[in-house]
Amino acid sequence: MSKKRLGVLLVASAMAFALLAAGMAMPERAQALEIGPSPTINSTPDDTWMTNGKVFSIIRSGNYIYVGGQFSRVQSEVSGGQSFAAKNLARFHADTGVGDPTWTPDVTGEDPSATRVDALAEANGKIWVGGRFGAIDGVARRNLAAVSPDTGEVDSTIDPVVGSQVYMVRAMIVSGQKVYIGGAFGSVDGKSRTNLAAIDPVSGNVDPTWKPKADRPVYSLAFSCDGSGVFAGGKFLNAAGSDGVFSARTVIARFNATSGALHPWAVPAGSFQNEDETASDLAVTCERITTGFLGPNFLRSFRLDNGNTGSVVWEYKTGGEVQTSAMLGPNKVIIGGHFSQLKDGVKRTDLAMINLSDGSVDPSWDVALTGTGGTKALGPWDLLVDENRLYVGGNFAEIRTGTSLINQTAFARFTFTP
Repeated sequence: MSKKRLGVLLVASAMAFALLAAGMAMPERAQALEIGPSPTINSTPDDTWMTNGKVFSIIRSGNYIYVGGQFSRVQSEVSGGQSFAAKNLARFHADTGVGDPTWTPDVTGEDPSATRVDALAEANGKIWVGGRFGAIDGVARRNLAAVSPDTGEVDSTIDPVVGSQVYMVRAMIVSGQKVYIGGAFGSVDGKSRTNLAAIDPVSGNVDPTWKPKADRPVYSLAFSCDGSGVFAGGKFLNAAGSDGVFSARTVIARFNATSGALHPWAVPAGSFQNEDETASDLAVTCERITTGFLGPNFLRSFRLDNGNTGSVVWEYKTGGEVQTSAMLGPNKVIIGGHFSQLKDGVKRTDLAMINLSDGSVDPSWDVALTGTGGTKALGPWDLLVDENRLYVGGNFAEIRTGTSLINQTAFARFTFTP
């Protein structure tokens, strides 16, 4: 997840702005966020093509939406219709939603059942691909590569070998100078890098100075709202900056985007139930960082407007895992996973819009994702908000809206009005 993209919003309250301008410190208890107006999201998905298997990552570059995951075909209908072969990587036209059969750089590996694309990014005019694989379009590449957005041809200069076939890149975000990756690996291009690394987008070389570490796998990455920091979420209990000195950081850590120094911001000890919690996707504003937790099934929002203490603003146990999250405007969060209920027992199946202020479910949008015949599905693994459209990728076969049931596998698009 993805989670994985520069999806942060530059949101700051007038109160904070005035205090900073006056050289005053922020008060200990900031004003509570208000529940703002709800965007109007269509309950019926747009008529787009889809994939025949899981989608783990979605990005937009130019006129196309690129998707990565575990699939073998792109299709216009679940059965019948038009289709073409595409192994784990494909693209759709951003306006029409039609799949592009001319762009099919197949992603392959020694074990097809484990081969997957988990992360996508656009950097230096190339589409960067991360996951668990051994080749793209027949060209040997270990878990990370870059391809042409026009032809799908593998870039010959970008070949930073990440771990071995059993390791993987789970998350990726991009600034002007670096491609940041997170996952489960111990080396990149023969250089020691523990689950975090940065790559030069032009040369493909490992950044020699950005060397943070996490003692367990990293699942997600996100920028701070001003771009100066990189948040990592995952399964780790300790993290280190580029100096290699570990400090306690349970499942979320913040690093300087330039130097890799470990930021003093931290979630207080005792904020989590047990060591099995894993921070999935990260939704970031200037005031909050909100994420779902795999394992014990929690949804939590932490403060970023209170110095270095990431206090829990709200939390609650969900009826299943929240696997992905994304901001929709300044005060709404879209979440996806395989849950059945959220705060106060409100029923939602795998997809929901919630209020950032308190985590409550926004009643204006009620769409359910299921498996075939309404069976349980693993739900969304990535969300992309692009202009007035919400893209949903994951593992589902049907979308229920009201009394209607629409066959739509693994990839869908909803139009909204802010």
